[in-house]
Amino acid sequence: MKDNGAAQILFALFVFCMFFTPICADAHAIKVNVQYSGFAFLGEHADIESQYNYSNQVYGLKDADGRSLVEKKLSEMVGKTEIKDINVIMGKLGQLDSGEGLAMAVALDWEDVAVEVIEKGLVKSVYNLHGQILIFDFVKMEVVACYPFGVRATDCTPEIPTEEHKLEIFKKLYLSDIAGVNFLDSLCSLLKDAKVKSNASNLTFKVEEVTLEPKAKDFIGKNFPDARKKEFKIFVAQQFSSFFAKNLKTSILPYTKGKAIGSKMAGRFANGDVFELTVPDGDYPITIAVRGFKKVKLDENDTGQSWVYGSYIRLIVKSALGDVVNSKIKNGAVKIVPVGQLTVADSSAFIESLLILFDKTTKQIETCDNDWLKKCAEGSCTGDQFEVLKQKINKY
Repeated sequence: MKDNGAAQILFALFVFCMFFTPICADAHAIKVNVQYSGFAFLGEHADIESQYNYSNQVYGLKDADGRSLVEKKLSEMVGKTEIKDINVIMGKLGQLDSGEGLAMAVALDWEDVAVEVIEKGLVKSVYNLHGQILIFDFVKMEVVACYPFGVRATDCTPEIPTEEHKLEIFKKLYLSDIAGVNFLDSLCSLLKDAKVKSNASNLTFKVEEVTLEPKAKDFIGKNFPDARKKEFKIFVAQQFSSFFAKNLKTSILPYTKGKAIGSKMAGRFANGDVFELTVPDGDYPITIAVRGFKKVKLDENDTGQSWVYGSYIRLIVKSALGDVVNSKIKNGAVKIVPVGQLTVADSSAFIESLLILFDKTTKQIETCDNDWLKKCAEGSCTGDQFEVLKQKINKY
């Protein structure tokens, strides 16, 4: 009897191994090959040098062998990154006609420095870099996946920074770090979970529209120079998309208004080659309606004042069958103003409040915390909508 029992156990283990082991092996073996095609700058060719003044200069820095320091750093960092689902092949840059398959570009779409004089002897500068991991079919020249990312770094100086100082800050954001913040590190953190899905399951999300309600228009008119007003909608779309991709670990197609003609996205590789990519429509178009901003005094004492900077949006996610999400969302960020501070940078505080709103909202799509939903959204109504959206994100 004991021998018969042992034989049955061995037979069961044999059958289990026959069916289970190949599945595990295949799950680990299947990776999509993606050819790295180079660092790129999005926008019209004639505008790139002025639009990306500092990044263009940093990319031009070479090592003793004539290789771009940015490309060298990126290659080292990608090589050390454990990417779950794709195999990034580093090598020939900008080779878009070398056969069939998928290519990946690291595409910069925004570079910015915002300088504010806080008081005499104190100037605050905020440095921004924003880009996209663009994965595209280089035969059709069509985007198949996109993972936006970005970094912000704050620098304080006694005087308005010189052009040389600004360039040094951007060098650090690319080639070393500022308080642990590095642009390429942010890229690699997102690349770890990047996926390229089959056409059958590649339902896509995309910020299609950013609208400004009257109170938001008033705020922008008062707080932004004319040169920056046009960029605000692009900024909102980019930042929301970045938090969406980072917190939900999913692709979101690039926002193209202001960067494209129709559904075409133009750009130039750092080696000088120009390209144009088709950006398909999103299966789930997203609208962000910026409703407005509000500043309210929270407290005041001998040491200073505390203010709440409120930001308000309506988030709409549609599908072919109607709205998936349609909810008002708000956020309040507290700023303490010490006694003796001569001026308060309200615009920066409101932008920080808005970015926190995007961060928390995209996290709540996954977690649906009841307290947050009641305080910052429309309660269980928003929660039910987020649950449906989460299922759609996780399904594909």
